[in-house]
Amino acid sequence: MLASLHIENLAVIKKTELDFHEGFTVLTGETGAGKSILIDGIGLLCGSRADKNMIRTGADSALVSGYFVGLSSACRTVLAENGLGPEEDEAMFSRSLSSDGRSVCRINGRQVPLSVYKEAVGSLINIHGQQDNWSLTQEAAQADMLDRYAKDEKEKEAYRLSFARYKEAEQALADLKRDTARADEEREMLSFRANDLAGAKLKEGEEEKLLAERILLQNAERIEKQTSFVHRALTGGEKVNAVYVVDRSASALRGLSDVSPEYAVLAERLETIKYELEDISETAVRISGAPSGNPTELLTALESRLDRIERLKKKYRADVPQLLRLLEETKDRLSLLENAEGETEEREKALSAAYRELETAAAALTEARLEAALALSAGIGSQLDFLDMPNVRFLVSVSPKRTEDGKTLYTQNGADEISFLLAGGEEEVPKPLSKIASGGELSRIMLAAKSVFCEADAVATIIYDEVDAGVSGRTARKIGIKLKETAQNAQVFCVTHSAQIASLAQTHVKVLKLLKDGQYESHVRELDRLERIDELARILGGISITDAQRRAAKDLISEETGLE
Repeated sequence: MLASLHIENLAVIKKTELDFHEGFTVLTGETGAGKSILIDGIGLLCGSRADKNMIRTGADSALVSGYFVGLSSACRTVLAENGLGPEEDEAMFSRSLSSDGRSVCRINGRQVPLSVYKEAVGSLINIHGQQDNWSLTQEAAQADMLDRYAKDEKEKEAYRLSFARYKEAEQALADLKRDTARADEEREMLSFRANDLAGAKLKEGEEEKLLAERILLQNAERIEKQTSFVHRALTGGEKVNAVYVVDRSASALRGLSDVSPEYAVLAERLETIKYELEDISETAVRISGAPSGNPTELLTALESRLDRIERLKKKYRADVPQLLRLLEETKDRLSLLENAEGETEEREKALSAAYRELETAAAALTEARLEAALALSAGIGSQLDFLDMPNVRFLVSVSPKRTEDGKTLYTQNGADEISFLLAGGEEEVPKPLSKIASGGELSRIMLAAKSVFCEADAVATIIYDEVDAGVSGRTARKIGIKLKETAQNAQVFCVTHSAQIASLAQTHVKVLKLLKDGQYESHVRELDRLERIDELARILGGISITDAQRRAAKDLISEETGLE
């Protein structure tokens, strides 16, 4: 429960601090006194959207802090997971807002991310405003409410997984069918490409080799002429050649070796030169590689081959290695297209299996919802009977969603159409709340639902902001009784303008606005018995408080709460 609340510089509230009690507490005050600001402050404490315009004029920042005791198990789990676990069953939550729009959240003095903060405090307090009544008319909110009551998280998660697998299988089949529809055109294009590339019989490194051969063929005549000259000059001359001259010179020097050993050394050097000249002559002839055939014809054929390779490179904007890879990829794609029929059958089988799984998961979720719908209808109906709606029938309808052709429609949240219906009597056909419920009826239906959910939600603190909107008199009194009953299991706050409700509270807090130093300030304080009587008399009366109004206020406080 919320044990204490501290607010600084929030709109018209300069500074206030309140200690709260268990049970039923009401907040009253003149219109514009600041009751809504107080609720906004608690909302800010609970993680609602922060707006720098909420900061009091002239202040640099605002602060809201709340001290909670009797923490829920969900809150303790969040605190423990984030290293914030309290030693005692209590925690301090605070949130500050600066003029630059920055919001800082703290738990037990430690700064934490907003996501962690909201998860922790969310299980401690629940704020219900007037606008929430209209959420009852929204299908999504109705579905969420039923699922929360059904506690069908396990069934919903199983369904969502099945739905995801089904959509994945459905998309896979659709993709394949789309590809198959274009398969003939693509197959023709791929076949042409494969034949075009395969027909060229490209080889890795072939182009480089052909380019080298082209240079040789283009210079064949010059190569033959020069290498022939080298051969004749070095070794092939009929009368004299370089090798002959060097060999004779070496013999001459060797003949003088008996005169001096240096001549023998020179002779050996010449012999080495002779061997080198012979090797040069032989190598020059060998690498000239005289073509086996007409050089012109060979060059023409080579140029034709290079031209074909170049055209393929330009056509596909790729070099030879890339062309070879493209050929393999084209063959693989053709193979896939040729096997598309078999793949289609496999994917259709997978889709059928996923659909059967989806049907099973949807049926389990529907069964859980149907069972909960009966109990929720009975529970809310019983509460409405007490709240002066005895002849109405409240029904939670769970019916199959259908497509235009009558087939079951599966959505992200199941295959059920969930709707809250209301009928004015046994003979009337139930209709959606959005069609027939008035504002006062919606207030009572929401209170009835909150009463049913109170124990299930296990929220320690519930705040109602003008739940009595649109009702008065006996009905307002019964709403007050229901709030007091709810307060037996939770701490209940109610902002109200109804004396019938306010008189039933165990604690009465008044909000009033005063002008101080040219600026309005809201003050909040708990009333004693006499102050409470005057406040109830003010709510009951007109401009001034009379003794008759005070007596009426005393009677309301003293009145027995059990009504037939």
